[in-house]
Amino acid sequence: MGFPRWSRLGSDLRRAPGRVRARVTTARGRGGPSRRRSRTSHADPPRGGSCRPGRVGSRPHLRRHPRGHRGGHLLSTARSGDSGGECPLHRAAGARDISRCATSPPRHREAGGVRSLVRQPSRAFVSVRRFIAFGVAIVVIFSTLTARLYDLEIVRGDYYHQLSEQNRIVRLPVPAERGGIVDRNGYVLARNIPGFAISVIPVDLSRTREDELSQRLAALLDLPSDAIGDVIRAQRIRNPYEPVRISKTPVPREIALVVTERAELFPGVRVDPESIRFYVDGTLYAPVIGYTGPITEQELAKLKDSGYLPDDDVGRTGIEDVYEQFLRGTYGWREIERDAAQREIKTLALQRATVGNTVSLTIDDRLQKLLDAELRKGVDEDKFTQAVGVAINPQNGEILAMVSIPGYDNNMFARGISTAELAALNADDRHPLVNKAIGDRYPAGSTFKMVTGLSALSAGTATRDTVVNVSASSFSVSGTTFYDWRAHGSLDFVHGFAHSSDIYFYTLAAGTPFAPNVHGVGPDAIAKYARMLGFGAPTGIDLPGEDGGIMPDPQWKIATFDEPWTIGNTYQEAIGQGFVAVTPLQLLNAYASVANGGTLWQPHLLKQVTDAAGKTLPIPQWTSQKLDMTQENLRLIREAARRVVTIGHAYMPNLKIPIAGKTGTAEFGASAGKDSAGRNKLGFHNWFVSFVPQADNTDPTAQIAMAIFTYDSSKSLCELCLNPAVGMTQRILEQYLGPNK
Repeated sequence: MGFPRWSRLGSDLRRAPGRVRARVTTARGRGGPSRRRSRTSHADPPRGGSCRPGRVGSRPHLRRHPRGHRGGHLLSTARSGDSGGECPLHRAAGARDISRCATSPPRHREAGGVRSLVRQPSRAFVSVRRFIAFGVAIVVIFSTLTARLYDLEIVRGDYYHQLSEQNRIVRLPVPAERGGIVDRNGYVLARNIPGFAISVIPVDLSRTREDELSQRLAALLDLPSDAIGDVIRAQRIRNPYEPVRISKTPVPREIALVVTERAELFPGVRVDPESIRFYVDGTLYAPVIGYTGPITEQELAKLKDSGYLPDDDVGRTGIEDVYEQFLRGTYGWREIERDAAQREIKTLALQRATVGNTVSLTIDDRLQKLLDAELRKGVDEDKFTQAVGVAINPQNGEILAMVSIPGYDNNMFARGISTAELAALNADDRHPLVNKAIGDRYPAGSTFKMVTGLSALSAGTATRDTVVNVSASSFSVSGTTFYDWRAHGSLDFVHGFAHSSDIYFYTLAAGTPFAPNVHGVGPDAIAKYARMLGFGAPTGIDLPGEDGGIMPDPQWKIATFDEPWTIGNTYQEAIGQGFVAVTPLQLLNAYASVANGGTLWQPHLLKQVTDAAGKTLPIPQWTSQKLDMTQENLRLIREAARRVVTIGHAYMPNLKIPIAGKTGTAEFGASAGKDSAGRNKLGFHNWFVSFVPQADNTDPTAQIAMAIFTYDSSKSLCELCLNPAVGMTQRILEQYLGPNK
């Protein structure tokens, strides 16, 4: 066999990329032994790689054949004189593996390529490096863990121990019952009854049944199913082991029974006993007592430091709102132990809650029911649109009764009012949610003549003997006609008041042709004394939502309408029409100040507060102010008011008690149909404000004063003599104060 061509060798090398440093031995030629070294390095091939060529005269070098000979046979490398130039390795390995040997003949190299002779890292060396890297990683990891453990156990051990104790031992609040509300005689008006709270424990409810449960609870509790689902999912994220309340207000026993008896339909639902606020007479006291409702987020932010919690109820309006600080109880606490899953194991300690204080009102339940029955009868039978009744003790400002019709049942709010129920109340144009005794204002009508009379008497422009000859029922000024309900003839002050002559009081206010020698007191003086009597400002009663009314004067009109005051405005003001607007309580309190001899009291409903042990607690001091009016003038008004009932406009036959008072009939803007000329007729309110002295005299001894107001209760002027409030007053006061009371 001849020498291989270098070109063939080069092609062989090209076919073995990366194996450029190869030692190549040519096959022996025909002419005898011959050996040529390549110009490449003489470095040995790596251990376990290709066969190493033998040298002439050397002893056979035993090697394990690489990969192809897995049996581990010891083979001798070929001597230079072996025939065919093939080493025994080739013969032992077979033609298939000859290409693995770098000393194979050219044909072998062509078939298998030249194997690299560059020394590569051994497997043992690689294994050592990997072992070292793995060991270093282990050391780093354990060092980090050790440092963290040291921080947790040594550096911050006390802190985390405290946290673990807090997670294991928890102090839970124990709700306190709200205090009761009673009338002046101890009759219960508001108390607590057993109710139930509906909650869901997310961990006991599979996710696949969340929607189903939300829809079922929504139908039962009249709540949006989406909102229920959101609450459950949020609690599942926060703490799935803790119950989350679904209904903010307690539910009645009937709903709780549905849940407990059909437990398979309500997975994860928990029913816990809880108090429900109950109002004994519902609609009778709703405008006064009000109701409670769930605390809002804004309120909680303000009251959190006072011990309020997210599920608390607070007073929303009425007495429940104003005296929240007395009615609210003091939370107790219960210390419990929990397991790792936050489930309660046992109670470790208990501090009982303290019930709220009992609030006693000045209201007399008996009078309240008499007043309510008469007003409801008028609304139902006589078709009044609205009716209001208020009674007060003139000697101290205590409210004895307060009725506003239409009203609402505050138990709806206590149990959780539905969306439909609330929408119906808001849509009612009679405004049943408003306490009309203090929250609505109306024209005072002829009841305001007391103010005009006192203004003229106090200013010196009129006396008891001031006479006006009302010879006609109307007169005109500057093209405007002003009317009286009849031509009365000559009237002095008492008879002008008793017969409620409009022209008489027009004359006292601004002068008329019927009494040229009488100069009117003017609008500024009327406004001055009206404000002294409490008009134009809230009375300060301990209820929310009080309106201040309107007491106009020339400056008020310019500021409000940018128009000058006219004499017509003064005439209208004198008889309680025009811009004058009062609340029933304002009007009543003004009359009460006359009945008691000249003291304007702050009206109030709170009589007493007692704690659970029966101890009386301090309450606010009620204010009063003296009227800058003479006793003579006040006595004259009381006398004239008594004549209203005995000979005048509110004549009461067979009267058993000495009632005094003043009627009022005021026009308002609602149409009452058409008159005979086709003009719109205006409807009328009716008033009767009264007080009862202890004897039939003019002494300031009255123990009760009362105002009744009926809205849209007269349809024409001819019915003025049939003021329904007069008959109501007589029946109520005779039953309340009469011999058969």
